[in-house]
Amino acid sequence: MTNTRRNTLVLTALLIVLSGTAYSFYRNLHKKATELIDGNRTMQKKIEVLERQISNIDSLKFEYEVRKAMVAEQSKVILATDNPTITYEYMLRLLSWMKRSIIFNFAMSDKGKKDTTWNEYVLSGRSNYRDVVELTKNLEHQRAVITIEELAIGSDNVANSDTVSFSLVFRTHFNDGGAEIESLKPKKMPSKSFYQLFRSRVYDNPPPMEDDPTLVRTDLATLIGIADNRIFLRDHQGVIRILALRDKVMNGYLYSIDAKKSKAVFMLDKYGIPEEHTLFISSGK
Repeated sequence: MTNTRRNTLVLTALLIVLSGTAYSFYRNLHKKATELIDGNRTMQKKIEVLERQISNIDSLKFEYEVRKAMVAEQSKVILATDNPTITYEYMLRLLSWMKRSIIFNFAMSDKGKKDTTWNEYVLSGRSNYRDVVELTKNLEHQRAVITIEELAIGSDNVANSDTVSFSLVFRTHFNDGGAEIESLKPKKMPSKSFYQLFRSRVYDNPPPMEDDPTLVRTDLATLIGIADNRIFLRDHQGVIRILALRDKVMNGYLYSIDAKKSKAVFMLDKYGIPEEHTLFISSGK
């Protein structure tokens, strides 16, 4: 073999080895470059998401504050948790909202301590009668779900005729996901209302009422016909009166009509409790 041929073979072998090495290096480099490009694209997407979130952070904060305000302004909300300290501090806040001062004894009862979603408390003391009424009204009508279970009021001596002793049992209700009591704002109460706890609302005899001559007295009327969801009455003066459902009569209104049974039912409130009064065509009353 001549030197020229031998050199040619060596050079050819070296060229093949170098070409294979270069190709392998290129493939590895291309693979790594592809991985880096894919990684960059993934990172770019994450950056874009973060940029959108950052750009929306102000609106998200605003929405959160709006939601907090809406919860605070709701008519009634259940609390997230409760204990004697929380309820006692809420009572002090309640009195500050009312702008009244009531000295009271406060204790947690044995009921509701386990396996319940409420705690029961006993509140007792001596105070002006109107202050006690306002306290009970605010306990039930402010936004926290608190229910009054018992209320006892006793008269004081003659020298303090406007002062009463009271004992109040109430329950504070709570559940997971409820509102924090610190977030509640005072609900505006009617400023000139005074609910009289001891005013009789059920009577032995009907209280005197204004006599409206345009209204029918059902106890003196006769049912003479029914047609097209209307009834025909003859009042005590012999005048024919036509009434539809919900039309007013003395002390009430027309509640229902039953043409098949030839009767009309009125809902009347004479003694403090709504009662049904029925007239039949056949009997006239």
